Amino acid sequence: MDKTITKDPEVIMKEISKQISSGKRVTITAKGYSMNPFIIHKKDSITLSPWTDADIKAGQVALAQDMRGQYVLHRIIRREGDKIVLMGDGNVKGTEKAYVSGIIGLMTERTRDGRTISCESCGWKACSWIWNMLRPVRRWPLGLWRKLVSQEPLP
Repeated sequence: MDKTITKDPEVIMKEISKQISSGKRVTITAKGYSMNPFIIHKKDSITLSPWTDADIKAGQVALAQDMRGQYVLHRIIRREGDKIVLMGDGNVKGTEKAYVSGIIGLMTERTRDGRTISCESCGWKACSWIWNMLRPVRRWPLGLWRKLVSQEPLP
């Protein structure tokens, strides 16, 4: 049987959305640096799962199409009615807005080097909470992490 491989993000996102909408979980390889240090480019796999309205709250990581039409995997920092505000963990400023209806899936697991961590675990939640609290001074620990650990290109 022939298999067609495509790199068109729109086609990929539609297929991911279709799978999640049908109740399935989807695992993808992370690409990009905006979620460092929690999600590392091409090293981590993330599992996206179906969600309910009650699941949409600050601290969750969502794959969503923002109001500009871009797809982002970022952390929800607040909800404003039918809209959410997202920010990458690797960002020191700048946010995106999306409609709740633009959420494709919520991240429920991250796998790195064969170890899977649930986003519902106490450790994940504690680290996420601390990192969020560091937002006003995030540039310093993030800069140190980039120098010591990351292969991320510096701007």
